[in-house]
Parts: sequence; structure tokens; C-alpha cells
Amino acid sequence: MRTAATVIAAAGLLAAVPLAAQNDAQNERVHVVRPGETLWDIARNYLNDPFLWPEIFRLNTNVVQDPARIYPSERLVLPDGVPAAATETVFNGGLPRERGPSVQFGERVPRPEVLPGDFYRVGFIARRGEVVPVGRLTEPEAHSALDLRMPPQINQYDRVFVQVDESVREGDRLRFLRPGREMRGVGRIYRPTGVGTVAAVDSGVATVVVVGLYAPMEPNDVAVPWERFPLEPNARSQAGEPDLEGRVIAFDEEGRVLQRTESILFLNVGRDSGVAVGDVFEAYEPRHRSRLGIRPEVYVARMQVVRVTGGSASVRVTELGQPSITTGLAVRRVARMR
Repeated sequence: MRTAATVIAAAGLLAAVPLAAQNDAQNERVHVVRPGETLWDIARNYLNDPFLWPEIFRLNTNVVQDPARIYPSERLVLPDGVPAAATETVFNGGLPRERGPSVQFGERVPRPEVLPGDFYRVGFIARRGEVVPVGRLTEPEAHSALDLRMPPQINQYDRVFVQVDESVREGDRLRFLRPGREMRGVGRIYRPTGVGTVAAVDSGVATVVVVGLYAPMEPNDVAVPWERFPLEPNARSQAGEPDLEGRVIAFDEEGRVLQRTESILFLNVGRDSGVAVGDVFEAYEPRHRSRLGIRPEVYVARMQVVRVTGGSASVRVTELGQPSITTGLAVRRVARMR
């Protein structure tokens, strides 16, 4: 009888081993790298944002030496915020084996009115002191073997050297901007060119991995700290009575006479006037007297704010009533982001 009890107890312990291993694997949130995967892919799958891949890199610097190169079978610890249901552990011969992200169907999530990509890629007008660079792109790590007498081409996942100040640390994410023309009394136009993550810092020079491109990156582009996207996924604009007037002051595509949906315009009202990302404006020609008599008000376009600075807003045209939009055209806010 004692022997039978011992056998049963031993069997119970053996049966408990896979369960304990399963609990440990789920609590640890480990992902086993598969062929062809990148940190970008893993962040997109688990964190729903590929730009958050530095969060995974920071947790695995003992495994990953170069964030641009990860290898099959490497075990990467995932951030605490990853839900337990996001990973699936399969047991084969008593050993856990990662199968990767699993799909769970649930309630359909509405598409955000303003996408993070719009927020990060659009140009903007900033007053003196609003853009505070922490570095300047100097050159790519690898030079072409051919002397093409042209600026070097920088591609996604290339490594570049950036002169930085003492505030920049390994793992920081940087945005690269190209300063444009100065608008008297308004500010300077800046256009984003790319985004990168600092892989190493040595004597004031950072090695940065380019993880996103918005325009060709070039030496002398300035580096600024990364900004988080300001809207929650369920944020929606709410219509109301017009409560703010402004005007169009410039275009992102200079020289274009006829605008189109998705065109980016700059307005002369911004954060100081209470404008926020997601607010909606309407452009119109006011009622006025012409040589033929009274000309009624004419609807021209509808536009949504995708980025805002102190004295200006960058807006994306979402609807066109008239293709001709000129500087000085009147606008009014007709909906506010809540």
C-alpha cells in the first residue's frame, strides 16, 4: 500500500512539472525568435506599435548586441505590459516550445481619426526655441565604394553617426528634422526625415539605427527627442458651433496651385489658441460684395489638425469643395477633439 502511494505521489510530481514550466513561461513573457524576424516585427505583434521595439531591445541587451541583427532561437524577454494570452506555449517531450503570437478575435476597434503616421511624418512651423536639437546627423556608418558625387543614400536599418549632447543615452529614440525656410513673424518650417534608435554612444557621437523614413535623410539633419502620439485610440472629434477663426498661411508642398485631399496646409492658429491634434477646421470664402453684387459664402475644404505647435497647426485636407486653396483663405473650427 505504501509502495502504491509512493508511485502515485511521484506521478503527481512528474505531471506537475509541465504545468509549472507553463506558468513560468507565461509569467516570463518570452519570445523565441523565428527565421526572418526583426525587433520591429516582434514589437508590432506584441505591442501593436513597431516603433516600440527599443522597449524589447532594452530588456535583452545581454542577448542582442546589435538591434538590427537578431537570430533564430534567441529567447527575448517581453515587456510586462504584454498580456498573458499574447503568447502560446506548446509542450513537446516535456519541454516548452514557443509558437509565437496567437490571434484572438474580439470587438472591432474603430479606425483612429488621426493616425500616428500622420502625426510623425507631417511638416510643421515652429517658433524660435520650440525645436531644441540634441544632435546633428554627420554621416552614415558605411560609405559607398563608388564616388557618385552625390549625398549618401540612407536606408531603413542603416546605421548613422550623430553628434549628440550629454542628454542622449543608449536606447533613446530620436526624430530627424530638416529645417526649411523662415516665415517672417511666424517661425521656421521643419520637415521630418526619419526616426532612429541609439545603439551606442561614444565620446559625444551616437551610433543610431534608422528604423523609419519619411523623406531622404541627409547629413546636417537635426535630431530631437521622440514625442509620444498624443491621442488615445478611442478619441473622437465632436462637432459644435464655430468658435475659432484663422487663415491658411503656407503649404507643405510649395508651388502647388491646386490642392488635393491629403494635402498638408499650415494655419496661423495653434496651441496658444487652444488648438489640439484632431480638431476639425472648415475653409471658406466669406460672403462679400463683388462687381456683380453680393457673393454668398462658399465652402472650400474640410481639414483636420495632425500636429500643433505654439502658434501654428498642420492640417490634412480630408474633403475638397473647391480645388483652389490660397494663402490667406479663412478657416474656422467646427469640431474639437474630446
